[in-house]
Amino acid sequence: MKLLSATRFITAFILLLTSIQSYADQWYHVELIVFEQLSTITDEQSPPMSDAITSGSLTLGMASSLIQPATNNTLNSIASRLSTSSQYRVHYHQSWQQYIMRKGSAKAVNIISSNGLVEGTVRLDKASYLHASVDLWLKKNSGQVNSWSDASSKGTNINAPRNPHLVESRRIRSNDLEFFDHPKMGALLKITPIKMPAAVSAE
Repeated sequence: MKLLSATRFITAFILLLTSIQSYADQWYHVELIVFEQLSTITDEQSPPMSDAITSGSLTLGMASSLIQPATNNTLNSIASRLSTSSQYRVHYHQSWQQYIMRKGSAKAVNIISSNGLVEGTVRLDKASYLHASVDLWLKKNSGQVNSWSDASSKGTNINAPRNPHLVESRRIRSNDLEFFDHPKMGALLKITPIKMPAAVSAE
């Protein structure tokens, strides 16, 4: 009887440690580079860009229990090489710390470049695996195709400006460099497990 009780205690203790570790591992340093591919030639037609670009509930610069500011520290050398290449133009390079939640509760982070050319969201979630959903526009064109308004059968304004749209959702791995590709643009994403930020633990 005592042996059974001890076994149950040890099992419960291990599960508690696993739960604590799992919670700690859900904080990540996130670093993102978005760049334009200048040398790619494609016949692919860009889609009309709606005025209502998908927006998230988290913004860089916020300090909350879900997101904290961070500095770039894992992809600096890659960003530098891209910036000095004649084939690419870096429009966005930022980092943040994020508590990655399960899919049903995950919050999207707004991505807006300082030059106004990149806009969209990145949503990260975690269940059995880490998962990333990237939804980014490269705003090369800002004017209407025609001066009049027209709509498709689905209600889309077909005369809205057409711009490259990178949309991809897939499983990712922590500490790996993830590449999201589009003929006219690309995104590099890396997430690294970190301890809970001191500002959050203090709360």
